[in-house]
Amino acid sequence: MTQELNQTKDPLQADILKNLLHNFLLNAEREKRKQNFIEPKKDADLDNVMLFKDLLETHFKTQKQVNFYAREMNISEKRLNQSTSKVFGKTPKEIIDDRILLETKRILAHTNLSVKEICYLMGFEEPTNFIKYFKKHSSLTPTEFRENHSLA
Repeated sequence: MTQELNQTKDPLQADILKNLLHNFLLNAEREKRKQNFIEPKKDADLDNVMLFKDLLETHFKTQKQVNFYAREMNISEKRLNQSTSKVFGKTPKEIIDDRILLETKRILAHTNLSVKEICYLMGFEEPTNFIKYFKKHSSLTPTEFRENHSLA
C-alpha cells in the first residue's frame, strides 16, 4: 500500500489501494481465525457496552461519573456494571479511567501543552486533582510520564 501511495497518482490508484486494503483485511481475518478468536455473542450486554463506548468517546472529557452514562442509556448503574463486567471484565469506572488516561498520555507524548493546559482540556478543574488522578492510575506524575515517553 505504501509503495502504491508513493507512485505517481493516476486514475487507477484509488481502485488499486481499495483492493490492497481489502486483501489486507481478509488476511487479518484469516489470522484472527487461526488464533481461535471467538466473536462475542450479540446480546443486550454487547449492545449496552457498544452504546456506552460511543457515549464515552463523546463525553469522556466532561463526564467522568458512571451515573451520567447510565442515565443517558436509560439503564441502572448496576445493569451497566453487569454488561461491562461480562463483556470487558471491567467496571464502567475502570473503562472511563482507562479512556481518560489514554487520551492524557497521548497529549503528553505528542504535544508540548503544559500540564495545566492538559488538566483543563481533560475537564479537571484543579491541576492538583489532575496530577493526583494521573499518578494514582499510572504511578507517574504527568511530567515524569512526558519525560519518559515524549515524542513532541
